[in-house]
Order: sequence, then structure tokens, then C-alpha cells
Amino acid sequence: DIDECAIGTHNCSTAETCYNIQGSFRCLSFECPSNYRKVSDVRCERISCFNYLECQNTPVRITYYQLNFQTNIVVPAHIFRIGPSPAYAGDSIVLTITKGNEEGFFGTRRLNAYTGIVYLQRQVKEPKDFLLDVEMKLWRQGTYTTFLAKIYIFITAHAY
Repeated sequence: DIDECAIGTHNCSTAETCYNIQGSFRCLSFECPSNYRKVSDVRCERISCFNYLECQNTPVRITYYQLNFQTNIVVPAHIFRIGPSPAYAGDSIVLTITKGNEEGFFGTRRLNAYTGIVYLQRQVKEPKDFLLDVEMKLWRQGTYTTFLAKIYIFITAHAY
């Protein structure tokens, strides 16, 4: 694998970030939706919400992740872990893939009250890119807070 991002042979624009994958690269750009501000290269935080329902149902934070696996990954494979930090006694989460899993390659499950995982539940036979929206609703002291993980998953051909 040649790291095109490190040696500068990629064609990403200045607005994009180069992400190296096995045998290639991807140009990614992370934009915050309106009413969110960028607080790091990979994180947006909600600026405000105007009523109780909106505060409950829109993510307080959106974080972008990039994962790279080869087609020969053994399934089921735990590929992503999520939970509040810090976690407190009485916390409880609900984890849902809200977008990007139309073909059913991925699943979620709770490991305990405050930790969940995303797993690859069936083999991806050909190289393929996915963008999953994984929503974590945290129940803490009588209130739900929503967090959104946007996970880019690049499945590449395995190197022999």
C-alpha cells in the first residue's frame, strides 16, 4: 500500500481531507449542518435548540469516524464501540443505525446499559464504501440526549 495522502499524489481539494485506504485513498469533507458549529476536524456541536422536542430529537454532537477493513474480515466483527464519556450509574443508551444500512450488512447491540457496538453481520464480498449514521440516545436522569456518529467504512480488497 502506498500512502497517497502522505506523499501528496492524491487529487483532493483544499476543502477535503485525504484518507488513506488499502491500495487507494478517499477525499472526505466534513460539513456541519446549520445550527451546528465545527469544534474540531471531525466534530460538530449544536449551537442552540428552541424547544424541548427539538432538544430531545436533534443530536447535541455529530462526530465523523473513518474505518478501513478488508473483504476477508471474519464476521460477525465488532467494528465500532460507542458510549457516553463519562458514564454514570443509571445511564442507559439506545443505539440505532438511521442511515446507510439499507442492505443490512451492519447491526447494533448493547454490551451493557451504557455501551453499544456496531458490528459487521455479513460478509462484504467486493470492495465497497459505506456511510452509516449511528444514533445514540442517552437516557440520563430523566432526559434523552442524542449523539450522532457518522461512520465512513471502506471495505477494500484483501492483500494476498
